Amino acid sequence: MYLAKDLLARYSIQAVELWNQLETAETPEEEEAILKEIWENQTNQEIAADTQAELADQLDAEICAVKARLKHLVELHTEAIERLERWRSSLDKTLLQFHSMGVIPTEIVGISRHIRLKENPPSCEVLINPCELPTEYRTEKLVVTPNKRKIVADWKQGIPVDGTRIERKLRVEYGIVPSNLTSATEVISNRAAAPNTQENHSTITQNSRRKEKAIAKSADGSNKKMKARAG
Repeated sequence: MYLAKDLLARYSIQAVELWNQLETAETPEEEEAILKEIWENQTNQEIAADTQAELADQLDAEICAVKARLKHLVELHTEAIERLERWRSSLDKTLLQFHSMGVIPTEIVGISRHIRLKENPPSCEVLINPCELPTEYRTEKLVVTPNKRKIVADWKQGIPVDGTRIERKLRVEYGIVPSNLTSATEVISNRAAAPNTQENHSTITQNSRRKEKAIAKSADGSNKKMKARAG
């Protein structure tokens, strides 16, 4: 929430006020109206497009963060619930075990509470394939489901199916302008190529120095030979 609010603050104080109203909106209708005002508040279309896209990115990031926190809290509470349920189940298991051993009767009376061991209603477990049971002990159901994939495929081929309706909803996509994407790619490429350029320059420099040393040695040798002949 705060990241999105700071983003809107770059462009308009009024947008921040509208965002505050959005946080306190009580109905979906109010939220929709305020979001529309936030959009209309941006007078420059390019700035409005960038603001809307960046706001969507910030909201997506905050949604992911909240979901991550929620998942963590759910895991913590799930562990606590499972632990409590395990303890609760162990109480009943202990009493049933004591009763099977003849330690306690089917009813125990305390000062203000009593415990009674009761039989559950009878349950049935089928050990064979249900189709092998007599007809009077079977319940058969016919399930009919539409093949929506086939319906859509035929619609694309120009074959409508009576009793069906094909709907194609619009969705919003946020992307990066190609020129900006190209610039970003060039920057990354230049950064990656920089170490190689420095390495090549270093190699060329070392080779030049080696050549200079070789030339100097050759010149010294020639001078010594000329002096020896002169002597």
